[in-house]
Amino acid sequence: MSETTGTPMSTEPETALGTFGLEMTEMMDAMMTAMEFVNGSDAERAMGELIGVDPKSDKRRSDALRGTSSWLSSAGLSSFILMQRDSIQSIGSFRDVLNRILVHPPCYRDWADWWLFFSALAARVTFQLDRCSNAKSEPRLAGHLLEALAAQGAVWSQPLAPALARIGTRLAIGEIDLEVGGGEQVNGGDFGLILDFDRRTVQPGAEPQGHETRIVPLIFQAKHYRQPNATVSQTNPRRGPQRDLLASNKCASAYIFYDNLGQPTTPLPPLVKSIDKVLTATTTNVLDESLDFATYLLRAATDATYAPRARSTDDALRMIFSKAALRDLSALVVISADTDAARRYRNGLATLSPRLTDRGEEHFGARTAIKRGS
Repeated sequence: MSETTGTPMSTEPETALGTFGLEMTEMMDAMMTAMEFVNGSDAERAMGELIGVDPKSDKRRSDALRGTSSWLSSAGLSSFILMQRDSIQSIGSFRDVLNRILVHPPCYRDWADWWLFFSALAARVTFQLDRCSNAKSEPRLAGHLLEALAAQGAVWSQPLAPALARIGTRLAIGEIDLEVGGGEQVNGGDFGLILDFDRRTVQPGAEPQGHETRIVPLIFQAKHYRQPNATVSQTNPRRGPQRDLLASNKCASAYIFYDNLGQPTTPLPPLVKSIDKVLTATTTNVLDESLDFATYLLRAATDATYAPRARSTDDALRMIFSKAALRDLSALVVISADTDAARRYRNGLATLSPRLTDRGEEHFGARTAIKRGS
């Protein structure tokens, strides 16, 4: 894939624009939007539900974000150091990290990651409180979550709109319709996400990190459950246990669990558990070693050891479909800072689909169309 160079953010290193790629008023507007959200009643209720059931989840989320510093700018690293000086306990509190670091776009080396995190966090809150309380099928729940993600992607791009206009791009979430019957028909995963960010939204003052383009394909297998355990014993007579097939994917693969079978008054948020944390193909404790959707996406987007990178559009599609047939996925979603991303992946899949195989045994073709975010 050719890299789109875009327009330089600024050549004025002594200004906020030259350092961060954002005017001071834009940084303040984005920070205030994030602060109002995380301290609002809906977010407080949704996030409090998980901590109430699983107090260890707060530190686990903070630890996940501190597991890599590659998402942090110099300002972000300094903020973490100051937090640690103030209180060693604060550094282990996700709530403190959220309010002191995550809400601030300048703390991110690439402020597209700020957008990704808050789009996913807001989608998680909307889904948890509004769409998950009544018993539904796994494909419907996945559809609701992706609808919320697309809607919140549009909402959270607004505080960054002036900066995006300056560099001639936009942040968008587009779904590619696979049109092959849909649904979870075999074992390869319920939906795929591809994170595709080029260097245009990286802070101008950031230290170079080699090739700045990040393409991160992800597969999620949806399961609904009743607290605390979920069944992961599904087996295909020909292809074997679902858990083992997911573990053999070339891209990062995880279960995403929906607290939907017990019909609680306030369900837990969608929880993501990397396949390497699911040790047996029988049942798993959902709360053990899981992360919320937003934290998982931010870690995957910024840590190549956590989620393998693809080299190009075609490589990302091959990684997604290395063990999954087109019919296995109900959706393929592209999250990108490139206005041309949806078209690239649509065309790439149209070209690649006749050559895709199901473990070398079957050939599939597919028609593609952009449903949202085009």
